[in-house]
Amino acid sequence: MKKSAMFFAFILVVSSFAFAAEEKWFSSGYQQAFFMGTYVDNGAVIDTYTESRGVNLSSHNFFAGNVGMFTHASFLLQNKGWMHDSNGLSAINFDDYATNFQTGLITGIAFKSNFTNFMKTYFGIGVNYLMTSAFYPGLGNTSYNEMSFNIGMGVDAGFKADLTDRFFVKLGSTFTFDLARYTSLDVYTGMKRIDSFSGWERDFLMLGASPYLSVGINLF
Repeated sequence: MKKSAMFFAFILVVSSFAFAAEEKWFSSGYQQAFFMGTYVDNGAVIDTYTESRGVNLSSHNFFAGNVGMFTHASFLLQNKGWMHDSNGLSAINFDDYATNFQTGLITGIAFKSNFTNFMKTYFGIGVNYLMTSAFYPGLGNTSYNEMSFNIGMGVDAGFKADLTDRFFVKLGSTFTFDLARYTSLDVYTGMKRIDSFSGWERDFLMLGASPYLSVGINLF
């Protein structure tokens, strides 16, 4: 998971500097994420809700006036959640997790519009990826190492206010619509792996909203 985070950050930095654009933004800030999902497991419908928080890195490159490309990467820790299945509603205690990390990436086409002389609105739509890694305890000496990979569509929208010619702040949110998830799960007793499962989640859907506040620099 650390390698995937470094890879996503590398893609974002390269996209900020590799292209000849009329206007470039690069920013970083705090992000809070909310996810609601559903899937079918062994014939039972599973509903989930999780909250995550962390940091984001974002770049916008405008090539032709108000049209360009954007990349938004997020690096999050899950901190709250619940699961509802045939046994009822149960809380997810992330404090017991040894590892618990999410890496997200949205990249696609971007649009901007001048709202005032110093404020702009922006909107982007593209492909969304989300990787989640977690290691958590089970009953007795049993533990689980789970990794999942989501793919879907993502939107990034908000306001950009220029503080000076060089520096700005952004207030916005991403919205994600994940339509597929591949999950691998390893089961351990002590340090010994005793079982392993992997495959695509059945009837999977997850919606996310992630408001953020960022500071950035204009790379003219």
